[in-house]
Amino acid sequence: MNSLNIFQRKIIETVNGPILVLAGAGSGKTRVITHRVVHMIQNIGISPSNILVLTFTKKAAKEMKNRISNMIMDQSDFDQITLGTFHSIFSSILRKESHWLGFKSNYTIYDQKDSENVIKKILKDINNINNSLNYKQIKKKISEYKNNLYSLLYKEKFKNKKLEYFTKIYEDYTKRCFQANALDFDDLLLYTNHLFFYFPDVLKKYQKKFKYILIDEYQDTNLSQNIIVKKLVSKHKNIFAVGDDAQSIYGFRGANISNILNFHLDYKNAKIFRLEQNYRSTNHIVQASNNIISFNKNQILKKIWTNNEKGEKIKIYCASSEEEEAQYIASSILSIKKKKNLKFENFAILYRTNIQSHLIEYSLKKKNIPYHIYGSISFENRKEIRDLLAYLRLIINPNDEESLLRILKKRNQRTIKNILSLSKEKGITIYSIIQNIEDYQSLLKINNKIKNNFIKLILTIEKLRINVKQEDAYVIAKNVIDFFTKQNYFNYKNEDFQFILEYIFQYVEEQKKLKNKGNTSLFGFLQCFYLEKHENIDYKENEKNKVSLMTIHLSKGLEFSIIFIAGLEENLFPSKSSTLNSLKIEEERRLFYVALTRAKDKAILTYAKHRFIWGEKKENLPSRFINEMNKNFIDIINIENHHKHLLEKKKIYSLNHLHHDENHYNNKNFENSKYLKIKKGVKVFHKNFGLGIILELQNKNQIALIKFQQSGKKRIFIKLDKLVISS
Repeated sequence: MNSLNIFQRKIIETVNGPILVLAGAGSGKTRVITHRVVHMIQNIGISPSNILVLTFTKKAAKEMKNRISNMIMDQSDFDQITLGTFHSIFSSILRKESHWLGFKSNYTIYDQKDSENVIKKILKDINNINNSLNYKQIKKKISEYKNNLYSLLYKEKFKNKKLEYFTKIYEDYTKRCFQANALDFDDLLLYTNHLFFYFPDVLKKYQKKFKYILIDEYQDTNLSQNIIVKKLVSKHKNIFAVGDDAQSIYGFRGANISNILNFHLDYKNAKIFRLEQNYRSTNHIVQASNNIISFNKNQILKKIWTNNEKGEKIKIYCASSEEEEAQYIASSILSIKKKKNLKFENFAILYRTNIQSHLIEYSLKKKNIPYHIYGSISFENRKEIRDLLAYLRLIINPNDEESLLRILKKRNQRTIKNILSLSKEKGITIYSIIQNIEDYQSLLKINNKIKNNFIKLILTIEKLRINVKQEDAYVIAKNVIDFFTKQNYFNYKNEDFQFILEYIFQYVEEQKKLKNKGNTSLFGFLQCFYLEKHENIDYKENEKNKVSLMTIHLSKGLEFSIIFIAGLEENLFPSKSSTLNSLKIEEERRLFYVALTRAKDKAILTYAKHRFIWGEKKENLPSRFINEMNKNFIDIINIENHHKHLLEKKKIYSLNHLHHDENHYNNKNFENSKYLKIKKGVKVFHKNFGLGIILELQNKNQIALIKFQQSGKKRIFIKLDKLVISS
């Protein structure tokens, strides 16, 4: 506590009631959360078993655990704290309470590919009569419905005839997952809502347990997460939410910035604190970031400041092409490294899309600069690893249809097709049919050789399952790999599995070091593995002395001495899909804010006049974000090239770019009849919050205070949020 200032101590010592901490970039929010937990236990006497801490990434959870463990006196107290990601905590709760919802606790977590494979089969079964839909679009729509709880709260939406086709697919997808005893990532939140919504006694049990709830990165919560939290805190009202609306960048995943903007409406008498001192970046970087984010209208006003040195201005480089841009970045890294006596690990190159990394990689290789790409295709997507994982999953959950079908893919496909049809007709699992293959031999019209092969497969799986509760994940995985190699399965060799075997070994060893909470089982490993996969955990993140390459989304929570932000061009950053939507433009600007605030000492922005995008050479305008930057904080390196490019494009730039937002939102077409009808007392429908009634209009009728049936009171920006008049 001695390391905290007076204001931080006040936040930590305000224990009871709803509290929102608006924590700016680099303001030490993790320190506040961890010190608060320790203060509650050691100074107030709150039972650690009554504390729940929710994060969004395992990395953040791990850092908090390490800090709390180092500060807390009694290690047994630390072991009683419930601390982890939303998905991991609620997944654990679902496994304990799964019987209420009708599925087994050994459920499989389906990843994106598993879900897409299920949808492909559904489309194939119904012959995909609507060719405008594809499996990726459908999966995205299903995810949207689940995260917005349409199946729980807004059942009337399914009556829309336009959604009838999709609804059938959604219902079939849900049935197939249930039969396979499988949940996708969105289900972990959806079914937790179902649990608390339909079974009040279960909710009371967890309300009694979790009397104090702390949430990190509150701006990233979606509707589903927010309603779970509101139900848990409704009894004791002790919620401590930390976040920064200026860093809300996951709208495409369903994150709803309104959750943090409306905190004071959701929780009456809420105390709001602001952490506005940046301990990370130089003054120039902090001031430039403040300047950029001030262009957003949809925000909670705050002023980030720092006592750090003034530092260098933000550098801007105009390249003639993306090749020159990449060459400039590589050369600059070597030059700055030598001049400042830095290591390669002090540098990071950020970009809006993964496709930008290829030329940058090429330039780094030419200069012999070591690098590591975060978020690149991980080892689990390799064919042999997915085959191994299919066996491991099936050992835990024999009903896992996707894993079983993967194992059966090399067998007679006509027979497999018949088994699938029989499974659907009889309403029994594929595994059950194969397990009793002799009973179905005549019905499937298979010979004794095929029958015996199925019997052999089942005996193998059942043999591997025998010691699943006694042996740890490493031993079981090694047994499966030995089976692969001895049986010459797909011609695999032991070295093909070396990396994942080492990974499983490390997992088991880490779990052994934990007191009371270690879970070395295969079941525990698979749960951890697929939850990490959902978070895009990079398994090589500990590599040292390499330049880091990553998308800006992956950079959140990280910091580096020197940052390069590449590709600052219109239609790239901000993205083309966002330029006609004010909400999306604001999220793109927040994304730029996040990128800039990763830098501690120096930030360099680059853009190219010409760039190949999707195989076509495009002539680009500099990003509007460059234009928005205060000239006092920037230094254009090759100013002649920059001004020349602007002069060449002055007319287009002026008409289509500089005043784009203003022209678009003043367009008379926006003021349609529905907008004119919005007034006090009118019933409306909002895509995230459902049905509501307007209580009052504020700020010259730009903002509506609406009371929603399920979500309570919210302030909605009329021009930014899509409201539909409800009849």
